[in-house]
Amino acid sequence: MPDRSAVKAACPLEGGGVSEGSTCGVVSGGCLALVMAHLGDLLEEDGGRLEALYQRMRGYTAWFEESFGSTLCRDRCGADLRKASGFADYVLTGKVLTRCVNHIGRAVEKLIGLVNEPLEAGESGGETRVGDEETVTPWPKGREEGEETLRGGYCAAPVLRRVREAVGTGGEVLEKISMGLDGGVGLSGGLCGAPAGALLALGTVWGIDPREEGVVGTLRFFVRGHLNLYAGKGKRGLWAVGVPLMRDFRRRFGSLECRDLTGRTFHSLSDLEGYIAGSERCEEIRLWCAENAVEILS
Repeated sequence: MPDRSAVKAACPLEGGGVSEGSTCGVVSGGCLALVMAHLGDLLEEDGGRLEALYQRMRGYTAWFEESFGSTLCRDRCGADLRKASGFADYVLTGKVLTRCVNHIGRAVEKLIGLVNEPLEAGESGGETRVGDEETVTPWPKGREEGEETLRGGYCAAPVLRRVREAVGTGGEVLEKISMGLDGGVGLSGGLCGAPAGALLALGTVWGIDPREEGVVGTLRFFVRGHLNLYAGKGKRGLWAVGVPLMRDFRRRFGSLECRDLTGRTFHSLSDLEGYIAGSERCEEIRLWCAENAVEILS
């Protein structure tokens, strides 16, 4: 990537959203990478390819869950990173290597194949429930016909757009690739795309690019951020600003996961569009996330 800003923005997705245990950063990062890789295809305005991309992301998240037992960080790494004791268990028992690093390697191998495979209209990413009825609503609530030619991007993108308009952070490319977080990250029902979008906005300011920091610098950033969080220090660090946002969200709406917030999972882009079009709750969630991210960044 010639523009590394998206890598920096994605930094807070680690640990299931600044270590809050929701969707694993390997899952969310993988879905963002799939969108980035096929963004040129999407700009050709082929609706069939866009549906195929969502099915491909859904297929990747399903593969990850089947391979490692869960797409959620708290289940997969077996440690509660919200606590100092959990972080010590995660590092000192070697789980960072045997689980996270190992799973990253296997996921990248899988993603390379998916990235290099052309999108085909009608592609299926997994099983569809018997009896499901999909409704196509090209212009969900809050989007007027003709406003945008590219469908998708209903969860994180509106949050990022509001933040950019208010404080100037982020950009259109980040908003486009954030469609990878739709439907709880690649339609997996995990981390809600709205708080994930807010985290991306925070990452544009407080995130890092591992390529610039190197292995040692990245690990130092990761460890220092957690230790400062547990000690109540570093009030303007990534975890110091991101963790309260996520915990406030959980207290306000009851869960971080899309499947809990909506009472269902989504099986296609059209399925998600049909739901979003009439969901006042989703609109409330997106607005809350945008307003709180703007407040933090301001």
